[in-house]
Amino acid sequence: METRDRETKGAVVHLVTPYLFYTGSWVYSQLVGITNFSNVVFTQRKENLDLFPFEKVFSPEDFAYLKRVSNKIYRRLTDNYGLFFGGMTRRLHPRLFHAHMGFEAARWLAFVKRSNIPLVTTFYGLDVSQLGRIEAWKKRYERLFDYGTVFLAEGAFLKKQLVDIGCPAERVIIQHLGVSVAKYPKKQNEKKKNARTTILQVSSFREKKGIEYSLQAIARVVKADPNIEFRLIGRGDSLQADNAISSLIDRLGIASYVKQLGSKSHSETILEMSQADIFLHPSVTASNGDNEGGAPVSVIEASAIGLPVVSTLHADIPEVVRDGITGWLVPERDSNLLAEKLLDLIKRPERREAFGRSGRKHVSTEYEISVQVKKLEEIYRQVNR
Repeated sequence: METRDRETKGAVVHLVTPYLFYTGSWVYSQLVGITNFSNVVFTQRKENLDLFPFEKVFSPEDFAYLKRVSNKIYRRLTDNYGLFFGGMTRRLHPRLFHAHMGFEAARWLAFVKRSNIPLVTTFYGLDVSQLGRIEAWKKRYERLFDYGTVFLAEGAFLKKQLVDIGCPAERVIIQHLGVSVAKYPKKQNEKKKNARTTILQVSSFREKKGIEYSLQAIARVVKADPNIEFRLIGRGDSLQADNAISSLIDRLGIASYVKQLGSKSHSETILEMSQADIFLHPSVTASNGDNEGGAPVSVIEASAIGLPVVSTLHADIPEVVRDGITGWLVPERDSNLLAEKLLDLIKRPERREAFGRSGRKHVSTEYEISVQVKKLEEIYRQVNR
């Protein structure tokens, strides 16, 4: 159906591999939120289609056998994507490509250049902070910065990181991630008398997520107030990473206060958030330079629900969590101060409620997906002018 507002010149082709990693809800929110452009996904591997259903997802898995094998060899030899996607691109007549992650853009770059179609790239964090320190990736990014039309960053911190590794400042646009606040259950603050205060963290078991500092803080908190439970959603990239967290819990003697929940679906995670009292996410800069870049989506979602957040002065988190207004922020790796701020909120439920209300209002104003999608659609229009 064509309307005055519907853009019919061609699709926006989103580049993301895999489609879609289980923590990629922010990419999905953009895909389903965009209404004035038709959207197609090019990927190298499909997964989690039950969690992120989308009709137009194309990958080498759709190719005939010989093409699939050839594509795999091409990827392995060149670390590039796009073999055999030319015919599909000519049929679609895309108005632009939008790559999600800098490394994704770099891998599709040669193909996009052959297509002579504008390229928008969103950087999210490790693609700058970690890969931006590696010489081979610096060279690939130089070529990307030379060709790419515009580059999107979640906030001012990530924008500065991009500029520092050579991205032209005049082509970097701050584009917040967005959530649909109305779709999130509003935090209910009624609790049974003497019920445990529930502290929740949602993250992968990566160094930058600061889980070890969360656990150290919990060990200090229970000495002052044992009527708490720390619930941890997430897992590591390996059994070794999972075991390291379990071992630390045992060494700290807090196993009876910690509930490891493993991986959860997005809907299950949101339910856990709505039932928690405090959201904890003490991000740090990892030893290899990896950092959040912007702000974790889980922090935005927790605030949207109305949870007070205890986090760190890290990356663009201070743009989401307003210190002393929607939560508390402490320096990285300071588990003593983390514990102090947690105890403050445990002892003061009225402050938890005030922070939660302010957090939901702040996200409604600055991170509402409908507002951010309109900004993104306007960027798409500007790119084609």
